[in-house]
Amino acid sequence: MKISAVFSSSLLGASLSLALCACTNAAAPQATNNSAALISQSSIVFSGTVSQLAATSFADVPKSPQTIVVRVDSIVKKPAAVSLKKGDSVTVEVKDASGFQEGTQATFYTDGWIFGSGVAVKELGHVLGPAAESAPATRAGQNTHGAQGEISDQELRDRMNKSDFVVVGRVTDVRKWNAPKAKSGAPSRVTEHDPDWQEAVVEVQSVLKGGKVKGNKVIVRFPSRNDVAWVNSPKFTKNQRGIFCLNRDQTTGSPTTGQGANVYTCLGHGDALPISEEARVRALLTNP
Repeated sequence: MKISAVFSSSLLGASLSLALCACTNAAAPQATNNSAALISQSSIVFSGTVSQLAATSFADVPKSPQTIVVRVDSIVKKPAAVSLKKGDSVTVEVKDASGFQEGTQATFYTDGWIFGSGVAVKELGHVLGPAAESAPATRAGQNTHGAQGEISDQELRDRMNKSDFVVVGRVTDVRKWNAPKAKSGAPSRVTEHDPDWQEAVVEVQSVLKGGKVKGNKVIVRFPSRNDVAWVNSPKFTKNQRGIFCLNRDQTTGSPTTGQGANVYTCLGHGDALPISEEARVRALLTNP
């Protein structure tokens, strides 16, 4: 009986120790371990000092307990089209306002929200302190979402004006597409610039420009090769989410599927954008 009592007491002590360790680990800031992932997901990253709580930096932003005003101390990453510099005040809609007070310094990992007479962003995460040393310093304006680089507001507006549809969607499948053989039976001519066409099935979640999409899915053909002839053409992967500027296919020579549905292409610089650009795209479409 004495041995059992001692053993039970030891188990209880060990359990309490493990519980205390778990609580300590849970309370430790996790953002420092996630900064590399956060910076790749964010479109705007900056270090700053909180100047106001439950406030906004310009009138177009709805004020709430989750909105704070942050004075920018340094820029880590931003699109070239976003005007933001040291000393500017930014509205940040944070996940938990209780973690901030006036004078708090942090690096904010964010996505664009509202652009007008100022900049408002939504927090994806943050690292407390005057600067997040673990956050890699990327050149302002660098695009980490792809090799195409940034696109100006005017160029993007022009691309959207020329597009048949502008949609928000998700790629549900990617497959190789082989052009049908010519009726003459002659073999297809393959060149060094052959695009090696593939098809992306895009599930349309909302239409920003154009009519209703039949069936809420579209087929988008794209070149899989990185040849100089297709270097600016977006490449797609399964589960990719974004904004797509679509034009009816006039390039591949077969503008419909076997079932007669229209096929689209998305071939130009800026024709596919990360989902973080949705607020910017909507603003440009609203104010052409």
